[in-house]
Amino acid sequence: MSNVPSPLSEQATRLPDDAYSGLRNGVESALKTLTAPFQFAGFWSAVALPLFYLPMFADGFTADERSAFAVLVAAHVLALVVGHGYRRD
Repeated sequence: MSNVPSPLSEQATRLPDDAYSGLRNGVESALKTLTAPFQFAGFWSAVALPLFYLPMFADGFTADERSAFAVLVAAHVLALVVGHGYRRD
């Protein structure tokens, strides 16, 4: 058998390390560009949503408002998760 690598071997299909780092940097840059508007909206929603708690706490809860409060808390948690990395450089 010869020592020539086949075209499908690992050596033949492996990219140089600088190509991987360039590809990785490009993908990271694209992901930051795509996620930035969602992080912006999530962050500022997480800041603003607690203002809607105040009227609910001041007036007390009726049966209908309990479900609205649960939706508000769920939206707030989602906004916190989505906006967590905003402006973290």
